Amino acid sequence: MRETTFATSAQPIAAEQGGLEPRGAGAAARRGLTFETRQLSRVVGGKRLVDDVSVAVPPGEVLAVVGPSGAGKSSFLRLLNRLDEPTSGSVLVDGADYRAIAPRDLRRRVGMVMQTAYLFPGSVADNIAFGPRQRGEELSPEEIGALLARVGLPAYAARDVTGLSGGEAQRVSIARTLANAPEALLADEPTSALDEASARGIEELILGIIRERAMTCVIVTHNKAQAERMAARAMLMESGRLIAVGPIREVLNAG
Repeated sequence: MRETTFATSAQPIAAEQGGLEPRGAGAAARRGLTFETRQLSRVVGGKRLVDDVSVAVPPGEVLAVVGPSGAGKSSFLRLLNRLDEPTSGSVLVDGADYRAIAPRDLRRRVGMVMQTAYLFPGSVADNIAFGPRQRGEELSPEEIGALLARVGLPAYAARDVTGLSGGEAQRVSIARTLANAPEALLADEPTSALDEASARGIEELILGIIRERAMTCVIVTHNKAQAERMAARAMLMESGRLIAVGPIREVLNAG
Protein backbone atom coordinates (compact mmCIF):
# COMPACT_ATOMS: atom_id res chain seq x y z
CA MET A 1 0.00 0.00 0.00
CA ARG A 2 1.31 3.42 -0.87
CA GLU A 3 2.00 5.61 2.14
CA THR A 4 -0.44 8.50 2.43
CA THR A 5 0.07 11.47 4.72
CA PHE A 6 -2.91 13.63 5.52
CA ALA A 7 -2.63 17.26 6.49
CA THR A 8 -3.73 17.76 10.06
CA SER A 9 -5.48 20.53 11.91
CA ALA A 10 -5.01 18.89 15.30
CA GLN A 11 -3.77 21.28 17.96
CA PRO A 12 -1.97 20.48 21.21
CA ILE A 13 -4.28 20.17 24.17
CA ALA A 14 -4.41 23.30 26.30
CA ALA A 15 -3.48 22.95 29.95
CA GLU A 16 -6.25 23.06 32.50
CA GLN A 17 -6.00 24.05 36.11
CA GLY A 18 -6.08 21.48 38.89
CA GLY A 19 -4.43 18.24 39.86
CA LEU A 20 -1.26 17.59 41.79
CA GLU A 21 1.98 19.03 40.47
CA PRO A 22 4.79 16.93 41.92
CA ARG A 23 8.15 18.25 43.02
CA GLY A 24 10.41 19.04 40.12
CA ALA A 25 7.59 19.18 37.58
CA GLY A 26 8.35 22.75 36.54
CA ALA A 27 7.28 24.47 33.37
CA ALA A 28 8.40 21.63 31.10
CA ALA A 29 5.94 19.18 32.64
CA ARG A 30 3.13 21.65 31.99
CA ARG A 31 4.21 22.07 28.37
CA GLY A 32 4.86 18.51 27.29
CA LEU A 33 7.68 17.55 24.99
CA THR A 34 8.16 17.02 21.27
CA PHE A 35 8.86 13.64 19.71
CA GLU A 36 10.25 13.26 16.23
CA THR A 37 11.32 10.02 14.60
CA ARG A 38 13.50 10.03 11.51
CA GLN A 39 13.65 6.88 9.40
CA LEU A 40 13.27 4.87 12.59
CA SER A 41 13.71 1.11 12.18
CA ARG A 42 14.15 -1.97 14.34
CA VAL A 43 15.09 -5.35 12.90
CA VAL A 44 15.10 -8.53 15.00
CA GLY A 45 16.03 -11.91 13.57
CA GLY A 46 15.76 -10.56 10.05
CA LYS A 47 12.23 -9.27 10.62
CA ARG A 48 11.59 -5.54 10.30
CA LEU A 49 9.38 -4.78 13.30
CA VAL A 50 9.53 -1.04 12.62
CA ASP A 51 10.45 0.01 9.10
CA ASP A 52 11.65 3.52 8.22
CA VAL A 53 9.08 5.48 10.26
CA SER A 54 9.28 9.28 10.27
CA VAL A 55 6.67 11.19 12.27
CA ALA A 56 6.50 14.24 14.55
CA VAL A 57 4.38 14.64 17.67
CA PRO A 58 4.14 18.24 18.95
CA PRO A 59 3.91 19.22 22.62
CA GLY A 60 0.61 18.41 24.28
CA GLU A 61 -0.78 16.30 21.42
CA VAL A 62 -2.47 12.93 21.86
CA LEU A 63 -1.51 10.68 18.95
CA ALA A 64 -3.21 7.31 18.51
CA VAL A 65 -1.21 4.50 16.88
CA VAL A 66 -3.56 2.09 15.13
CA GLY A 67 -3.32 -0.87 12.80
CA PRO A 68 -3.81 -4.64 12.64
CA SER A 69 -2.20 -7.12 15.01
CA GLY A 70 1.49 -7.48 14.23
CA ALA A 71 1.69 -4.07 12.57
CA GLY A 72 4.57 -2.93 14.80
CA LYS A 73 2.57 -0.54 16.99
CA SER A 74 3.95 -1.69 20.34
CA SER A 75 7.45 -2.03 18.90
CA PHE A 76 7.28 1.58 17.73
CA LEU A 77 6.08 2.74 21.14
CA ARG A 78 8.87 0.93 22.98
CA LEU A 79 11.44 2.68 20.81
CA LEU A 80 10.22 6.09 21.98
CA ASN A 81 11.76 5.70 25.44
CA ARG A 82 14.50 3.20 24.54
CA LEU A 83 12.94 0.13 26.08
CA ASP A 84 14.15 -1.27 22.77
CA GLU A 85 17.06 0.08 20.73
CA PRO A 86 16.65 1.29 17.14
CA THR A 87 18.55 -0.63 14.48
CA SER A 88 18.74 2.55 12.42
CA GLY A 89 17.27 6.02 12.34
CA SER A 90 16.79 8.33 15.28
CA VAL A 91 14.36 9.64 17.88
CA LEU A 92 14.53 13.32 18.78
CA VAL A 93 13.17 14.58 22.11
CA ASP A 94 12.71 18.34 22.10
CA GLY A 95 14.99 18.43 19.06
CA ALA A 96 17.86 16.45 20.61
CA ASP A 97 18.83 12.86 19.82
CA TYR A 98 17.63 10.85 22.79
CA ARG A 99 20.85 8.82 22.86
CA ALA A 100 22.38 11.91 24.48
CA ILE A 101 19.96 11.52 27.42
CA ALA A 102 20.71 9.03 30.18
CA PRO A 103 18.14 6.20 29.93
CA ARG A 104 16.96 6.73 33.52
CA ASP A 105 16.38 10.44 32.86
CA LEU A 106 14.65 9.68 29.57
CA ARG A 107 12.27 7.20 31.21
CA ARG A 108 11.48 9.66 33.98
CA ARG A 109 10.53 12.28 31.39
CA VAL A 110 8.71 9.76 29.17
CA GLY A 111 6.46 7.61 31.34
CA MET A 112 4.86 4.39 30.13
CA VAL A 113 1.69 2.53 31.02
CA MET A 114 1.49 -1.04 29.76
CA GLN A 115 -1.43 -3.30 28.90
CA THR A 116 -1.01 -5.14 32.19
CA ALA A 117 0.06 -3.34 35.36
CA TYR A 118 3.36 -4.81 36.57
CA LEU A 119 3.59 -3.80 40.22
CA PHE A 120 6.40 -4.58 42.63
CA PRO A 121 5.64 -6.79 45.66
CA GLY A 122 4.68 -4.77 48.71
CA SER A 123 2.37 -1.88 49.40
CA VAL A 124 0.79 0.59 47.04
CA ALA A 125 2.83 3.37 48.70
CA ASP A 126 6.08 1.46 48.09
CA ASN A 127 5.25 1.21 44.41
CA ILE A 128 4.49 4.90 44.04
CA ALA A 129 7.62 5.96 45.93
CA PHE A 130 9.91 3.73 43.86
CA GLY A 131 10.79 6.11 40.99
CA PRO A 132 11.64 9.18 43.07
CA ARG A 133 13.56 6.96 45.51
CA GLN A 134 15.86 5.87 42.68
CA ARG A 135 16.82 9.54 42.31
CA GLY A 136 17.43 9.99 46.01
CA GLU A 137 14.06 11.68 46.64
CA GLU A 138 11.53 10.56 49.19
CA LEU A 139 7.86 11.31 48.64
CA SER A 140 5.98 12.36 51.74
CA PRO A 141 2.84 10.49 52.80
CA GLU A 142 0.89 13.58 51.76
CA GLU A 143 2.38 13.51 48.26
CA ILE A 144 1.62 9.81 47.90
CA GLY A 145 -1.89 10.40 49.17
CA ALA A 146 -2.43 13.22 46.67
CA LEU A 147 -1.31 11.02 43.78
CA LEU A 148 -3.62 8.23 44.90
CA ALA A 149 -6.51 10.66 45.27
CA ARG A 150 -5.89 11.86 41.72
CA VAL A 151 -6.24 8.33 40.34
CA GLY A 152 -9.35 7.66 42.42
CA LEU A 153 -7.77 5.48 45.11
CA PRO A 154 -7.79 7.52 48.33
CA ALA A 155 -6.67 5.63 51.45
CA TYR A 156 -5.03 2.86 49.38
CA ALA A 157 -1.43 3.65 50.39
CA ALA A 158 -1.07 0.82 52.91
CA ARG A 159 -2.80 -1.84 50.82
CA ASP A 160 -0.82 -4.78 49.51
CA VAL A 161 -0.78 -4.86 45.71
CA THR A 162 -1.75 -8.55 45.65
CA GLY A 163 -5.28 -7.62 46.74
CA LEU A 164 -5.97 -5.13 43.95
CA SER A 165 -8.37 -5.66 41.07
CA GLY A 166 -7.14 -5.20 37.50
CA GLY A 167 -8.57 -1.70 37.29
CA GLU A 168 -7.11 -0.72 40.67
CA ALA A 169 -3.69 -2.07 39.72
CA GLN A 170 -3.73 -0.04 36.51
CA ARG A 171 -4.59 3.10 38.48
CA VAL A 172 -1.67 2.44 40.84
CA SER A 173 0.56 1.98 37.79
CA ILE A 174 -0.55 5.38 36.49
CA ALA A 175 0.07 7.00 39.90
CA ARG A 176 3.53 5.42 39.99
CA THR A 177 4.25 6.91 36.58
CA LEU A 178 2.98 10.34 37.65
CA ALA A 179 5.26 10.29 40.70
CA ASN A 180 8.16 10.83 38.28
CA ALA A 181 6.53 14.04 36.91
CA PRO A 182 6.81 12.91 33.27
CA GLU A 183 6.46 15.32 30.37
CA ALA A 184 5.02 12.64 28.09
CA LEU A 185 3.01 9.46 28.49
CA LEU A 186 3.22 6.35 26.34
CA ALA A 187 0.25 4.02 26.73
CA ASP A 188 0.28 0.53 25.20
CA GLU A 189 -3.26 -0.85 25.05
CA PRO A 190 -3.80 0.38 28.63
CA THR A 191 -7.42 -0.81 28.88
CA SER A 192 -7.51 -3.98 26.78
CA ALA A 193 -7.18 -6.30 29.80
CA LEU A 194 -10.05 -4.64 31.69
CA ASP A 195 -13.82 -4.95 31.67
CA GLU A 196 -15.78 -2.20 29.92
CA ALA A 197 -16.56 -0.15 33.03
CA SER A 198 -12.97 -0.25 34.29
CA ALA A 199 -11.64 0.47 30.79
CA ARG A 200 -13.72 3.62 30.40
CA GLY A 201 -12.66 4.75 33.85
CA ILE A 202 -8.96 4.36 32.99
CA GLU A 203 -9.50 6.07 29.65
CA GLU A 204 -11.15 9.07 31.31
CA LEU A 205 -8.43 9.16 33.96
CA ILE A 206 -5.64 9.27 31.37
CA LEU A 207 -7.41 11.98 29.38
CA GLY A 208 -7.96 14.08 32.49
CA ILE A 209 -4.33 13.83 33.56
CA ILE A 210 -2.80 14.68 30.20
CA ARG A 211 -5.13 17.67 29.87
CA GLU A 212 -4.31 18.96 33.34
CA ARG A 213 -0.58 18.69 32.71
CA ALA A 214 -0.58 19.41 28.96
CA MET A 215 1.38 16.19 28.53
CA THR A 216 2.27 14.76 25.16
CA CYS A 217 0.72 11.31 24.76
CA VAL A 218 1.17 8.47 22.28
CA ILE A 219 -1.36 5.67 22.76
CA VAL A 220 -1.47 2.31 21.01
CA THR A 221 -5.00 0.98 20.73
CA HIS A 222 -6.86 -1.60 18.66
CA ASN A 223 -10.15 0.05 19.64
CA LYS A 224 -11.18 2.57 16.97
CA ALA A 225 -13.87 4.12 19.18
CA GLN A 226 -11.29 4.65 21.92
CA ALA A 227 -8.87 6.20 19.43
CA GLU A 228 -11.56 8.68 18.37
CA ARG A 229 -12.42 9.55 21.97
CA MET A 230 -8.84 10.15 22.99
CA ALA A 231 -6.95 11.55 20.01
CA ALA A 232 -7.37 14.19 17.33
CA ARG A 233 -4.70 12.61 15.13
CA ALA A 234 -3.66 9.06 14.36
CA MET A 235 -0.95 7.12 12.59
CA LEU A 236 -1.77 3.87 10.83
CA MET A 237 0.87 1.14 10.73
CA GLU A 238 1.01 -2.07 8.72
CA SER A 239 3.91 -4.54 8.62
CA GLY A 240 6.09 -2.11 10.53
CA ARG A 241 5.57 0.75 8.11
CA LEU A 242 3.81 4.07 8.52
CA ILE A 243 0.89 4.01 6.08
CA ALA A 244 -0.94 7.21 6.98
CA VAL A 245 -0.88 9.97 9.55
CA GLY A 246 -3.43 12.73 9.99
CA PRO A 247 -6.86 13.59 11.41
CA ILE A 248 -8.25 10.65 13.32
CA ARG A 249 -11.35 9.93 11.23
CA GLU A 250 -9.51 10.15 7.92
CA VAL A 251 -6.86 7.72 9.09
CA LEU A 252 -9.36 5.29 10.58
CA ASN A 253 -11.34 5.33 7.34
CA ALA A 254 -8.12 4.70 5.41
CA GLY A 255 -7.51 1.63 7.57
